[in-house]
Amino acid sequence: MNSQIKAPCCPFISSTFRDFQEERDYLVKHIFPELQQICKDKCTYFAPIDLRWGINKNQSQAGRVISLCLDYIQNGAPYFICLLGDRYGYHYDEETSDQSSKEWFSKNLFVAAREGHPWVTQHKDKSITELEIIAALKYSKCTRAFFYFRDADYMNKKFPNGPTEEQRRIYGTENEKCAQKLKHLKEQIRATERVANFASPKELGDLILRDMKATIEEDYRDSDVMVQLPHLPQSFTERIHNLKPEKREMILAHHLFEARNGDTSRLANFGSDLIVALNQHAASIGQPNHKPILLISGEQGCGKSTLLSRWALQYGNNSDIPLITHYIGCSNYSRDLSHMLENVLQILGVDVDESGGEEQLMTECTSKMWSSLQDNIELFNRAVQAQEQKFVLAIDCLENLSADSDHAHVLEDFTWLPNTIPDTCRIIITCTTNAPMYHNFTENYNSKGENNYYEYPMEGISDVEQRKVVVQRHLETYCKHLDPQQLHTICNTNLSHNPMYLVAVANELRVFGIYEEVDSQIDLIVEAPTQEDLWYNIFIRWCRDYGWNDNVKNNWVQDALCFIAMSRRGLSEKEILGALYMSGYRDSTEVKTADWASFYRAAQDSLIKEHTGIFSLAHGCVQKAVLCSVMGGTSEIKLDEINTNHSNGHKLKRMPSFFRKTHNCYHTKLAKYFAKQPINWRTLEELPWHWSQALQWQKLHKIVRTPEYFELFRSSSEINQFNTFKIDLFRYWDELKNHAPELDGPAETYNMMVQNELMRSLSDVSFLGDQREDKEEDSEELMEKLVERACNHVSQEESIRLSKSAWLAGQFLGEICDYEPGTKLLQYAKSLCPTRKSDLLYQINYSLGKVYYYKIDWENARRSFLDARKELKKCSADMTEQLEEECALLNNTVSCLLIMKRLDESERLLKETEEKYQLLSRYSKSPGYYMFRFNKARLLTKRATKMSDEKKADKEKLFNVALSTFEETMEFRMKHYGWRHPLVALNWQEKGFLYHSWCKRIEGENCFKKALEIYHEVLSHDHVLIATCNYHLGMIYQELKKWDLALECFQIALRIRQSKFTHARRWQDISRRKTIVERKIEERNELIRSSSAPPPRTDAGSPDQESPTTSTNTVSTSSYHSNTIRTNINRVDNGGTTTSNTRITTSTSTTTTVQARPYDRIEISSQFQRLSLHLEMSTTI
Repeated sequence: MNSQIKAPCCPFISSTFRDFQEERDYLVKHIFPELQQICKDKCTYFAPIDLRWGINKNQSQAGRVISLCLDYIQNGAPYFICLLGDRYGYHYDEETSDQSSKEWFSKNLFVAAREGHPWVTQHKDKSITELEIIAALKYSKCTRAFFYFRDADYMNKKFPNGPTEEQRRIYGTENEKCAQKLKHLKEQIRATERVANFASPKELGDLILRDMKATIEEDYRDSDVMVQLPHLPQSFTERIHNLKPEKREMILAHHLFEARNGDTSRLANFGSDLIVALNQHAASIGQPNHKPILLISGEQGCGKSTLLSRWALQYGNNSDIPLITHYIGCSNYSRDLSHMLENVLQILGVDVDESGGEEQLMTECTSKMWSSLQDNIELFNRAVQAQEQKFVLAIDCLENLSADSDHAHVLEDFTWLPNTIPDTCRIIITCTTNAPMYHNFTENYNSKGENNYYEYPMEGISDVEQRKVVVQRHLETYCKHLDPQQLHTICNTNLSHNPMYLVAVANELRVFGIYEEVDSQIDLIVEAPTQEDLWYNIFIRWCRDYGWNDNVKNNWVQDALCFIAMSRRGLSEKEILGALYMSGYRDSTEVKTADWASFYRAAQDSLIKEHTGIFSLAHGCVQKAVLCSVMGGTSEIKLDEINTNHSNGHKLKRMPSFFRKTHNCYHTKLAKYFAKQPINWRTLEELPWHWSQALQWQKLHKIVRTPEYFELFRSSSEINQFNTFKIDLFRYWDELKNHAPELDGPAETYNMMVQNELMRSLSDVSFLGDQREDKEEDSEELMEKLVERACNHVSQEESIRLSKSAWLAGQFLGEICDYEPGTKLLQYAKSLCPTRKSDLLYQINYSLGKVYYYKIDWENARRSFLDARKELKKCSADMTEQLEEECALLNNTVSCLLIMKRLDESERLLKETEEKYQLLSRYSKSPGYYMFRFNKARLLTKRATKMSDEKKADKEKLFNVALSTFEETMEFRMKHYGWRHPLVALNWQEKGFLYHSWCKRIEGENCFKKALEIYHEVLSHDHVLIATCNYHLGMIYQELKKWDLALECFQIALRIRQSKFTHARRWQDISRRKTIVERKIEERNELIRSSSAPPPRTDAGSPDQESPTTSTNTVSTSSYHSNTIRTNINRVDNGGTTTSNTRITTSTSTTTTVQARPYDRIEISSQFQRLSLHLEMSTTI
């Protein structure tokens, strides 16, 4: 297996320009996209280097043209594509009288020689095209070079009537001397046997596709896609290789960064002490009484990442223990905590997607934000503590780690790291000392009083002579030298201990061209008091040198970097240039590929170019310099307050007012650019986000209601590796409801979307004209007519499309608890779907069953699940997957039957389910199997409840078996999901129902309270499960004659049910019980008013109430219930508004503080988690 990491495929396209425009256009439009797809499948990308779009006047006058071309050939090696016709190309002509042409060519040769290509001075008489060919074959080692010669009679075929003088000037040879040079050049090339002839652009395209496809297949064989990494054993590498391509890409990004960043030749022996410390820490694995965490701290740019990369590259030579590295910031997704944990788990071989049948009980839109984060945390903790394999985990730049706003506390309290780290694991963390994350880490671990980590503070380069070596080696690469006094001035400043500072200074001097003024330039550079000031000055210089004017404002360099800083996930070169074009850089000011290439070459140390071609800012100093330029040069800016380039957006409320307008302007420009791009995952990632950041709610609403975008939002699991688009849709609707309540809500929006889609499909049907005017008055009737008409008049393909659109809309509405409109859309989808489309019918029936389930329509839910099972059997799918899905459907059907108390049918289906699970390998470890066990416990509970008191012994036995099974499933779920998961709450709820049926009311009360505690944290305040749990808790309080608490519970349950359902039968029993309790309270109050005695403490206990001492589980005081329930009532009464802190007392009588969420209308975290229980509602009326 290759030990080198494969680079992207970036062939340089060489030819004369004017005569090959047609061929190049054909390649760009038809051939290169296909090669890009081939490379994408190989976990790399195809980025041909095409500089034909012109070199601007400034670059030409600066003499950078030849140097730029030769640099790109070197960067694109070993790939090179050359097209030759009848023209020799631009060259130095001794015979010409144009003195400026000679001077231009001589200047370009001189600049190219000075910037690393001295051999060009030996080929002064060669054309630029021939220089490119010489560079490719002799100096850049382009072993994958391909040459294509245009047929000699091309002009005669292209111009049958003969070419005009202008056409001859474009396509014909310049003169006889050039013709001889070209002939000699072609003869030399033919000797390489890499030549093919073509007669048309299509023929050329077919030849290049054939050659490059074969080359890519050979160079990027599957065994080479994920290479043998030096610090991972062969088994780990094979495991990574077997991952899906998108998962491999994320892991590969870290090792590409490591290979690039680990070159510390310019840093001499700097950091040798840290290397020793790292080796000692890794070698301590397996040794007891050794601190498991090494924290490497220091200021930004002191060399932490570079030295960690160097050590990682050398580590494999010294140890057989795997080293897993994660460089936060090497790509945009690498910053997310959940994705970081997922990458680590993938390398360790933990299947993060293993959910068995139980995830089928959640919605298809498991958000992968809360649940995935919690699942990944639990899986990561289990993997670390399992002690099944030894490994070292290195996490770089901890300060850049992020999570969504609802789970920032997970980062702050470091609950994602195990409390106890075994001797089989060692963790290395680097972090900047002035970052909040550093203080959170040290305070958190110091407060625990545990000796879990030791810190290695990095001071930078203390030796002045070593600092001089860093600067000298950097400049020597570009043939520049400084005298001793100049080096002394640079290396004795207050910031010179910082390697990033030294490299930045050396880069500034490298591009400074006036030797006589070097001293004054050095004095100007070292005047910067902080690194931020230095980088701001560098930014200003970039704008001056590459932005075509001295004014920072209206400067394309500033705008380009601001676009990158304001983007959500970074921008590609094409996107940057396109956004600049739409911002007004056109005609003479148009920014072209060569302009960007020239700037990127100068600023490449400050930009990260990901393996996907996306650019992002490399570190906070550059980001701050960009933002300072937008804010008029102020340096009083805190990046943690203005959080750009983050998936959760800017913190607008804390943004300075003078910055907000410019901020919105850049987001609007980016949105307008992406709005004109084809609808794909990249557009979906950026476009709605920018409208949201620009506070353009009408524009955002238009995006979420556009059918093509909506389908991408809902189908994103097929195209986006992290499945974040579904989460985005909930977030955008939350923002629309908070900021633009006057706009149509989801139900009205998607009902109209489906209706419009039907109308478009039936646009040639005359009866629609009479119906359009009445569509608002009779919308439901119109929809039914449209659906009926579509079933009879549209093609099957169109019917499938319409059915899928209605299904996705209905599914989404069901997930946000708009059950009635969701049900209707799903019914329309079922009517529209052709019977032959079994896979779609399966999905529709499955979604319909879940919505019916939450509508408390158990019979229709059961029928829908059975219909889904019938369609599933018709689908041609993997046998194991089909069996797992069938078991999930059986579990769901059993849930319905149990609630309807059809116990015999439930028992029969449970036996069938158990038989099917036994056909699956490792069935006893799957979550779906524990759902089956959970249902079995529920069946036993109901069986025991129906038994008469005469069979007390048998009844007790059944209750004990059911309780044991509940505890078994509880243990699995807490281990698999964590204690705050809704499925764990459901377990507590079912145990509460069991105890209530068992007449153990105090134990039941405690179980319901624990369930509510979790529900309140992870579900929305109006979720039906909260209503169900409060209803059963109210019944216990009613039986205990705790009338006030019972009333509060029934009020909550009644309000939630009434807000969700239109039919009175969904809440009539709650209303009846509430009325009874109110009558009891009134009787009590009347008795109090008629008596002078103090009011009895009815909630403290009564003679006929159970004694707390009879329970092995201690009883909470009634104040716990009252506070908890009053909190719930406040949430319902105030429309979701909560106080900043609510104090509650736990069952152990300790006091904790529960932080209220910032908003409760849809609540992002809650919205996601309400989805995770779509089929586990368990007990209800």
